[in-house]
Amino acid sequence: MINHLTISLVVVCLTFASSEIAAQEKKGEILHGVVESVDGSTVTVIYRRQSRTFTLGDNLKINYVSFLKAKKEIQPGFFVRAGVDSKGQCNQLWVTLPIPKETLKPSAKMLTMTSAELHQMADSNGDDELSYVEYAAAIYRSPKHGPVGFGKADRDKSGTLNLKEFEVNLAKIKWYRISRKTPAEWHAEVDANSDGVLSKQEFVTFLGSTAHLDTFFKRADKDRSGDLSVADLASFIDTILR
Repeated sequence: MINHLTISLVVVCLTFASSEIAAQEKKGEILHGVVESVDGSTVTVIYRRQSRTFTLGDNLKINYVSFLKAKKEIQPGFFVRAGVDSKGQCNQLWVTLPIPKETLKPSAKMLTMTSAELHQMADSNGDDELSYVEYAAAIYRSPKHGPVGFGKADRDKSGTLNLKEFEVNLAKIKWYRISRKTPAEWHAEVDANSDGVLSKQEFVTFLGSTAHLDTFFKRADKDRSGDLSVADLASFIDTILR
């Protein structure tokens, strides 16, 4: 005989299962990388060394980043950042012209240059503006974060960054921000309780965010002491800048 408790449990289980299904349907991912092929509304991108395919949704919003005079289209060799839902449909897409695939590290000279000097160095065509390709080739290269950050920095929506826009954006780039001070200066500044070492929370102040915190802290804390000396911080900074 089915009692009220049994019925209630069944209702709760069905409600929970329904909520789980709804959550899974909403869950998506961000694909970013170089376009391998385009076939109508189907795009294949090389993401983490694997071919991944998605379709362009009916309500798709495309952000062509710094195309300027280039034809706004999606072509093999272009880079994309695609917000893809659980059904494989993309409803928000950032597209950029081809940029180098290699990891970009600042040179020793760049670590000592002013923002104006960096802007001039990256400005390969000498027009006093930085296109996304110029920016990605010389300053900051990230298929996932680069297009979004560049678009936000481009306050006048010209498709390029003037010096003022560039300076605001540059201050947010980790290698530039960190290179403005010595490891000892950073350590002293974020050592809130002045005990001579950095706790994980003080390390967050140095990083500027909690993203990948455990990974970064483990990398810095080589002796597994649970805190960071000036030498530990200097060694970690070196992995970012070199």
